[in-house]
Amino acid sequence: MDLRLFKGLVVAAISVVAVTGCQSSSGSPVGTGGKPLIAEPTTGVTFSEDFNPYDNNSVASSMGTRSLVNEPLVEFDQLDATAAGTHPWLATAYAFQNGGKDLKVTIRQNVKFSDGSAFGPADVAATFKLFQNPTANTRGVPEQASDATINGNDVTLHFKSAQFTGLFNILSNTFMLKASVANQISANPTLVIKNPVGTGPFMLASYTSSLIKWKPNPNYWGGTPPESEIDTPSIATNAAASDALVSGQLDWAGNDIPNVYANYVNLNPLTNHAWFAAGSTVTLWFNLNPGNGGASGIGEAAVRKAVSYGVDRNALALLGESGYENPATSTSGLILPNQNAFLPSDSMKNDLSISGSVPDAATAKAQSLPAGVDVYDILKAGGWTAPATSSYDSGKGTYKSGGNCDGSNRANCWTKGGQIIAFSVYDPVPFSDYWENAALMSQELQALGMNVTTKPAQGYSDWNTNITSNPSGWQTAIHWGSGGSIPYIQYQNWFDSKDVNSVAHFQGWSSAEADAALRKYESTDPNDTASLYPIVQQLEKIMSTEVPDAPLLYGADWNVFSSAKYTGWPNQSHPYMNPSPSDPQMVYILMQLKPAA
Repeated sequence: MDLRLFKGLVVAAISVVAVTGCQSSSGSPVGTGGKPLIAEPTTGVTFSEDFNPYDNNSVASSMGTRSLVNEPLVEFDQLDATAAGTHPWLATAYAFQNGGKDLKVTIRQNVKFSDGSAFGPADVAATFKLFQNPTANTRGVPEQASDATINGNDVTLHFKSAQFTGLFNILSNTFMLKASVANQISANPTLVIKNPVGTGPFMLASYTSSLIKWKPNPNYWGGTPPESEIDTPSIATNAAASDALVSGQLDWAGNDIPNVYANYVNLNPLTNHAWFAAGSTVTLWFNLNPGNGGASGIGEAAVRKAVSYGVDRNALALLGESGYENPATSTSGLILPNQNAFLPSDSMKNDLSISGSVPDAATAKAQSLPAGVDVYDILKAGGWTAPATSSYDSGKGTYKSGGNCDGSNRANCWTKGGQIIAFSVYDPVPFSDYWENAALMSQELQALGMNVTTKPAQGYSDWNTNITSNPSGWQTAIHWGSGGSIPYIQYQNWFDSKDVNSVAHFQGWSSAEADAALRKYESTDPNDTASLYPIVQQLEKIMSTEVPDAPLLYGADWNVFSSAKYTGWPNQSHPYMNPSPSDPQMVYILMQLKPAA
């Protein structure tokens, strides 16, 4: 499953960019007159009649449809950090000033909101002012030094530190509002918005708890959208999404479809397609708030590291993800091989097994892993006592379990100070891939002396509420990464304790060293690799040694689609954009499609 609520990218090497009008990827204007397109970015969401783009629990945020109405300033391809991945939207140019602390943005002219009123620099400035309320800053906009200033058609944003790494969150991960609405959200971040107004190509047509319909915005600056209507259905599970695709009740799905080739693509290869681009690192989040949500042991880095080495990532990839996602190979958390350039030539390269769990030294040696990176050695070094029923041959370095640590026999469990290692993996049942992975991890780790169970969430909404705002409601959770073409995006989301919407904040983890390294990263010119790489490698080492999150898989940008109604989709041969039907890229892709002949 991959919703990417916190997904990001930076086109950091480009400090000045000029962009032109809204056109299809082939350069010709978009067309008109297609059939209704049915798209679901994710499953298991309980609909609520609320389209506030800055409340993570609104239906617009949960379903990733914010950009249909409230557009970003620039569309960046999250898989391409070059100039080719930069696309115009509500901004026509941007440039860093003042050593990267100021960002001047030129706003597109002659743009109207869906209610017919004019859009302009004052609306942009008001939208960015609302981010000064940390609760409203759900998009990770860096801390601003002062209000934005306006000069003609330019808006200059002022940040407290250089933001060479922040372009995605600033320009693409924010959704422009009318100034009057922005002011209301600034005062009340959970403001309920039932009739959203924006500059986007679509506007709300109707709402029910099972289906949202969007109709073309007659005032859209980019011309009439190719689609006559967009439908967003409420679909309970990934299996139900598969059935909807097969029956023609769904055209575009942003989730893991079980056995997608046998169950969908191969039924009609001319129109049924799937392309899963690797775009993030899926990790196991650990609840490190006081009390660990009731878990025991995971407050220690040694236990978290042992958990990581005890997981059979190959099983997760082949069974849980049907082979659509690859197992993570590095404790650094980097997306590999995409980000190989940032890895030092040391033990963090390929230091995770992709052929099973690593219980003992013999297994680690056979897989050419660094010495000591096995469950037995890690826990013994951390002061834990091996299960009484287990055996260890020090000469051969082989560990043999005496039985499962499942709560029925403590003799099968690692112990320390009267405690055992015990925690649950909490994920939504409708996320069939993550739920299968949770069950696999429970089986694998119980056999290694840890009492790991599964805890079901019945849907996305209650799960997201618990892991982001209820420290007592969860212990660990499998979660997608925020992606991006450079390491900063995921590290900022994982580590930044100053950001109230970061994973670090949700899980109660902080590191002064990590915070300082992030600030250095933000202020370092990306062209100065001699200065940049050591900073990135410092963050890699923190991930590898502290293990606030354990890398599991390289997450797919889920994308299953039909070309029966429309052509021009991003695919393997034409990868012009991150293909998932979600924010912020969804609106860009919709404007590139053409009705099928």
